[in-house]
Amino acid sequence: MAIVWTTEPLQQSKATAAFVIRNPNEVKNAFTINTELEAAETLKLDSQKEISRLKDFLRNYDMASISTDELRKVGRRLYDSGIIGGQAFGMFIGGDLANDEKGLPTNTHVKFNAIALFNERLESYDEFLKDNPTLATQDNLAWRQGMVAANQAISALSYFVNSSHNQLAIDERA
Repeated sequence: MAIVWTTEPLQQSKATAAFVIRNPNEVKNAFTINTELEAAETLKLDSQKEISRLKDFLRNYDMASISTDELRKVGRRLYDSGIIGGQAFGMFIGGDLANDEKGLPTNTHVKFNAIALFNERLESYDEFLKDNPTLATQDNLAWRQGMVAANQAISALSYFVNSSHNQLAIDERA
C-alpha cells in the first residue's frame, strides 16, 4: 500500500451562524438613554447642528430592526466622525456575525434588533471572561470596552431615532 501525499490543505469551513438573540424584543437595558442631553453627551455632540445632521442621517433607520448592511453605514458614519473608536466600530460592522464557509458575511440584508444583539454579545463576552480569567488581557479588556461603547452608542442612536424634536435643551428649572 502506498501513501500519497497531497498538496491540498485540509479544507476547514469558516461558516458561522448568525448570533442568536435570546430576547429579540429588548429595547430597554442598562444602556438605555432617556434624555436628548444624555444621548448628545454619549455621542459627544455639542451643537444643535451636529444633532440635526445625525437625526437627518438616522431618519431611515430603526436600531430595533436593522440589517448588517445598514449597521455598517451607521457605524462608518460614527467612526468617521470620531464618535466611536475601532473596537466599537468592529461591533457595528460585524452585524449579526453570520459568515459563509469562506468567512465572508452572509445575509447582510436580514434585519435584527441591534439593541438586543449588542447587549447580549456584551453579556456573553462578560461570561466568557468570567469563565476564563486568564484571558482577561489588556487587549480583551479593550475589546470589552469597545463593546460597552457600542452599546452606549446604539442606545443614543435609538433615542435620536425615536425622539420627535431637534432641540438640545437643558431644563434650568431642575
